[in-house]
Amino acid sequence: MVKNRTYLRMMSRWYGQVPITITLATAIGTLVLVAVGVVFGVGVWLAQKNTFDLLRFNAEQSVVADVSQFTQHLRPAEHLTRFLAQQIGDAHIDTSNTSTLGSLLTGALAGAQQIEAILYIDVDQTAHIARRNRETGKVDLVEIDSSERSINRLNLDDFRQGPRWGAPVWREDFQKTYLNRFHPVTQDGNFIGAVGAVTSIEGLSNFIDQHGVRTEGNSFILYGRDQVLAHWSLIDGYPGRSTEHPLPMLDTFVDPVLASIWQTEGRREMPQAEPQEISSHFMELFNERFAFVYRSVEGFGPEPMIIGAYFQSNDSIKEIQRMSAALIAGIATLFISLLAAIFLGHRIAQPIVRFSAAAARIRDLDVSRIEQLPGSVFRELNDQSIAFNSMLRALRWFELYVPKKLVERLIRNAGDDGTSSGAREVTVMFTDIVGFSSMSEGMSAKDVADFVNHHFSLVADCIESEQGTIDKFIGDAVMAFWGAPETQEDSAEKACRAALAIAGSIHRDNLQRQANGEPPVAIRIGIHTGIATVGNIGAPGRLNYTLIGDSVNIGQRLEQLGKKLSPAGTEVSVLISSETQRRLGADFTAVSAGKQKLRGRSKTIEVYRLPFDAGDSSD
Repeated sequence: MVKNRTYLRMMSRWYGQVPITITLATAIGTLVLVAVGVVFGVGVWLAQKNTFDLLRFNAEQSVVADVSQFTQHLRPAEHLTRFLAQQIGDAHIDTSNTSTLGSLLTGALAGAQQIEAILYIDVDQTAHIARRNRETGKVDLVEIDSSERSINRLNLDDFRQGPRWGAPVWREDFQKTYLNRFHPVTQDGNFIGAVGAVTSIEGLSNFIDQHGVRTEGNSFILYGRDQVLAHWSLIDGYPGRSTEHPLPMLDTFVDPVLASIWQTEGRREMPQAEPQEISSHFMELFNERFAFVYRSVEGFGPEPMIIGAYFQSNDSIKEIQRMSAALIAGIATLFISLLAAIFLGHRIAQPIVRFSAAAARIRDLDVSRIEQLPGSVFRELNDQSIAFNSMLRALRWFELYVPKKLVERLIRNAGDDGTSSGAREVTVMFTDIVGFSSMSEGMSAKDVADFVNHHFSLVADCIESEQGTIDKFIGDAVMAFWGAPETQEDSAEKACRAALAIAGSIHRDNLQRQANGEPPVAIRIGIHTGIATVGNIGAPGRLNYTLIGDSVNIGQRLEQLGKKLSPAGTEVSVLISSETQRRLGADFTAVSAGKQKLRGRSKTIEVYRLPFDAGDSSD
């Protein structure tokens, strides 16, 4: 028995603690969250990757196009200087003939509109220049000797090593910065001079400005990392340039976004892809996001050219905005899916919860208050409801035939083995209707059943209100007892209070019967307290929890003794034994009826009347 109690305590501790509604909602919600989350996460990751790949691809293609256009803009200078150097070096051109040399230079300049001037410098520092006049549209031929300062700044020794681009040069007289390409001229292995081509950076700025309009970006060319070679703001000139600083410095440049290209704060690198020579990164500037894409190009001067563009996110990176919208929509969809999962879990669990609540009431034998379970769209749950409702109908019939209070007490005391048979002190009561046979002679079967059922309901309510157990209905008689299956120290008082309550209920019912023109009902009650055998009595397949023994017989004989001791017209006769009388408190007044000999017994017992005051029973 101790082991059983310990097991039950462990079961109550570890089991039945988690609501199934929460479990199902959590389980389904978790599955939906994992499934949708994985699909959505993979989708967002792929969308993000594709978006950035597409963005990077478009930006890189723009840079590739810029580099291509940049090289196409400067390559003619290389081609022309190489061609002219070969022509002069192979003695196809007589450099002493100024007219012939001028015609050669003028013709070469006509085919390359981006070149401002072409010149030939001999070892004597005499320069023959074909210079484009942008105002007249003509080509001016100029011959400059070594006395010119501009020629003095050129060092022919720099050109002996091979063709090269020089550093940007500021021309104060033209208020422009130029890029120079020089190619050495040799005859028979001897250095005799150099051919040069001059390109204005304003032309580069005009080119990248037009290209930036087409790509919705801001193109730029840096000379090294700290000077701006080409930018839309350089088209019409830029203040502050000089011989020492032919190009604007990046850190003080008019474009604050471009000036911030190399700062580290707010910088985030883009994933690198092919071609790897192209670099890219994001910058958070002025509450906006900018994407920089650029490439370093060698071979056009002492410093590398950095050709690139930057894009403003709200203008150019619309794919990211669409991806953000898709992300928000996906999160909303996931949230709705979770709500649907929780709702579905609740709907699935609701019939189970109702079934659990109904089962708990069945456990408490509260069958009359249990409602039938509704059907369900789920087959198994619907089958469960059908089976439960069938069981409920059977239990309601079963409840009518089995003493409910007895079953409740047997369940509560099951751990103490309250159903085993044994001797116990109990108080037993018998009630019987006086003259029932004669009363029922003129009544129909239905009227008899209605009359008896009504009478039993009055008696049963009084007995059960005092925690008594109705053992059986015997015709028009009732047998009840106190003190089993649970011990009741005041079983005698409870039985007597129940008897007085029955008397009051019968009296009130008789008043109503008389008002209806019906004859009154009289009953006899017998109560005895003593030792009886209590427990499951019967065959293995048909048991009855009841009392047997001499104490039961005495209680029945006391009820029958009422025929002798109660005068005619007595509404309720209550006779109790001396064993019961001794156990009553001061609240009860029992009147001795003397020693009486009971039918079937050789010895007499002391009998008491329990008087009933009809005035106390009025409502």
